[in-house]
Amino acid sequence: MSRRRHDRHPLGRGVARQRSNRHALHTSRHAPSPVEPAAENPLIRALRPALRSDDPSAFWVAAAPLVTELANLEHQAEVLPEGVDLLDTFLEINVAETTALLHMVAAMSPDEGLRSRAQVGLTARRQPMPPQISGLAQASVAEAVAFSDGTGENLMVELVLPRGVRAVLISYIPWSPSPYVKDTFVVGESMAEVIRKYREIMAREGGSLDAVLEVVTTADARARFSQALANTSAEAEQSADWKQWPMLRPFVEFVVGRMPEGGTGYDENDLLSGPLGASLTTPERPPWILEDGTDLVQEFTVSEHAADLKPGKAVEDLAAYLMILLDASFGDPLGWDPELAEWILSEVLPTVPMLSKAAVAQIPAALPALVGWSLERKGEEPSVIAQTLSALAPLLEEFPARHADPHMRARRLEEQVDYALELEDSTALRLADLALRAGGFEVLAELDTAPLPTEELALTLFPEELRGLAAEIDAHLVEGVTALLEQRPGSAESDELLTACRRLLVRVAQLDDAVLRRKASTRNTAAAVVSIIARGNDLMGYSPAPLHEKDLRRAFDLRSAPSQRARSLKEAAALPHRYTGIALADPGLLLGTMRAKLLHEQDALTSHRTAKRPNRDADWLV
Repeated sequence: MSRRRHDRHPLGRGVARQRSNRHALHTSRHAPSPVEPAAENPLIRALRPALRSDDPSAFWVAAAPLVTELANLEHQAEVLPEGVDLLDTFLEINVAETTALLHMVAAMSPDEGLRSRAQVGLTARRQPMPPQISGLAQASVAEAVAFSDGTGENLMVELVLPRGVRAVLISYIPWSPSPYVKDTFVVGESMAEVIRKYREIMAREGGSLDAVLEVVTTADARARFSQALANTSAEAEQSADWKQWPMLRPFVEFVVGRMPEGGTGYDENDLLSGPLGASLTTPERPPWILEDGTDLVQEFTVSEHAADLKPGKAVEDLAAYLMILLDASFGDPLGWDPELAEWILSEVLPTVPMLSKAAVAQIPAALPALVGWSLERKGEEPSVIAQTLSALAPLLEEFPARHADPHMRARRLEEQVDYALELEDSTALRLADLALRAGGFEVLAELDTAPLPTEELALTLFPEELRGLAAEIDAHLVEGVTALLEQRPGSAESDELLTACRRLLVRVAQLDDAVLRRKASTRNTAAAVVSIIARGNDLMGYSPAPLHEKDLRRAFDLRSAPSQRARSLKEAAALPHRYTGIALADPGLLLGTMRAKLLHEQDALTSHRTAKRPNRDADWLV
């Protein structure tokens, strides 16, 4: 039974929805002046049909992105006068749409100051509001259910508001590498009606909802949601199929806050024994073994073409991988041509995660030998062989530098997780996630747990014209980290955190100093650096992380979190994308305690593996 069919809207609406533009608000936000007619304000025009809709969830979906955007002062500073933020413009325009938005902000803004200002603003408003807006403060959660597809679950809770308004919040939560929120939407109907429609959909597909439906206490639902949200990056990618997530996150957090505490979340060790725990199976006959038993890999390694290559497992793994790639893509493990060779060398091999360092080191010498041998064995004309090898020559010269590029390294780490995801093996996926955080499987295997040394900022590694700016950022780092950790005494942790932050700042300067040349507050930049390092070391985020976003804002005296600046710095530093948070992918940026945690989790995961290690024919898959 397909998971993707189960995390769709029960009404069938939305299946054809197009991917929304996460940044549409930025392009349409033209600093509306207080005297601008409300009818001409683009944001009010966007809210008007949602406020008038018969669907009680329509305005929540339309306004939730604005609740987040109102707290993003960095973007607003680009288009609004100094001392003015986006909420000021809505407080100045006294119409029904802005009144409804103020209700949303007062109920669910992550910024306490914005909530307070919205509540004060509402005291002067007199427009009548529908119950789904005016009744947000009285909302409660009536019941919760879940149903699984074997790789995750749909967790559903019913929200009850005054005057009989009911809605169901539905989140799809995959269980690996750790439970996280992949998609969320809200349906303006009762739980009974949503369950009825799911039951019909699954029955048409030959399944039974009742066989997998689980009644969940609202306290347990809160614990599951909280655990999944804690594992979900604030910069989660926009869903390809739905336009409500992650824009709906403030609403999800609001609903979670309406449920009682004290419940039990997911037992991640228990999930290992479920359907996802299947081990990798090896094909009966890999593509390099012909029907007559001929081993093409062995035949190549003993041929004259391979005479100058260093014999051993590295060359065998490389040849096996390339034969699998060609066979899977084109049905012929020896089917090389100039266009294919160029694509594999420029796009595939620099990002493939399965090959060891030793195998990658063999590529410049082994690839021409393998291509020449393959085409000769197929009986191709010498001119065709020469043309193919000629196309490879310049790419082979560039390959070592291309493979070493930090952005290519990030893509390899991401590909390793994506590959593990396709295996439908939760243990493999979690191990790949640990490797992503450490910087690769080989790096993970060699981790130590010694604290990072105390280091000053290496100003000599910055362009001369940026050294003054870097020193100013560093001063804010020292001040902010001290304030951030004042509730966690211990100079060692403070010194380690500063070292990691300084190293990240140097990395940004070396890889893409243009991001440091852009107009931005040095205090905001310092806070963004600390946010990246603290989140990547599990020091900051949702519970059980000891520090939270409000602590960062307080420590650096910021009105909002530096999320946009952090995103720019992560891109400049070529940090890989991680489904459930931030991956620093470098032991030099990981605190000793974090490296110890990764090793502990690796030991716990590998102890759950009961299957035998695949044979030599599948070693490249590990």
